[in-house]
Amino acid sequence: MKYLLKGVLALCLGVSGLVHAQVDNVQVIEISTSGQQSQAQRQPDVTAGSMAGQSELLLVVYQLQEEIRQLRGELEAQQHKLNRLETDQRDRYRDVDRRLSALINALPDPAAPPAVPAPEPIQSSAGAPSVSPPSAPVAPAPEVASVPDATRADQQAYDQAFNLVRERKFNEAIAAFEAFVIQFPNSSNTANGYYWLGEIHLAQQSLDMARVQFERVLSDFPSHGKVPDTLYKLGVVYSNLGQQERSRNMMQRVIDEFPQSTAASLARNFRAANS
Repeated sequence: MKYLLKGVLALCLGVSGLVHAQVDNVQVIEISTSGQQSQAQRQPDVTAGSMAGQSELLLVVYQLQEEIRQLRGELEAQQHKLNRLETDQRDRYRDVDRRLSALINALPDPAAPPAVPAPEPIQSSAGAPSVSPPSAPVAPAPEVASVPDATRADQQAYDQAFNLVRERKFNEAIAAFEAFVIQFPNSSNTANGYYWLGEIHLAQQSLDMARVQFERVLSDFPSHGKVPDTLYKLGVVYSNLGQQERSRNMMQRVIDEFPQSTAASLARNFRAANS
């Protein structure tokens, strides 16, 4: 009986040890499995972080592409404005050159003698033209005193400069008129010399130089016959310089002071076209 109890006790102890061993083994397996799962969970986190970085990089690229498109659009708009300004400037220059050419062609030749009208026949009382009685012998005219050399040189210098304008040699004409106004400051043609300097500079779009020459006519020769044309031209120059208020003042002045002049008519047309 004693030995039987010892055997049963040993058997129970063996079973208990086996159960503990199995439990220990299960716990070891669970720990190992848990470690593997932790590593598997950490792997998607690393992949998600990489994808987030790529998305941010793509977003930056898209933003840069959009900015480039905007800059390209602004550049194209500026280029369009520049092309339009160049076209307007070229058209304006051609218009001024055309007007100057028309003005030059319409001017009479200063060297041509004035035309003398033919005498009209004397009408008789019956309405038929009667024969004029022979005129009495005319005494020879006294010899006219020769013109001083200074006057001949004055007119000759002016005519030479003016002919250069007719020949469209504008640079040479500028030099000739500049020499003329310096050499003959008190000539009757000095105001004309300054005026033509202004006209040539305006045709060449040298607006500041044209303004200086036209203003010289007004300041030094306020009663000269070129004043109406000079006022109108100054209005054109101020308009091209962007000084619209001064341009309107010049146009209004020529209209008020010289209402019947050709310059006043031009000023009215200019003001209507730019209002």
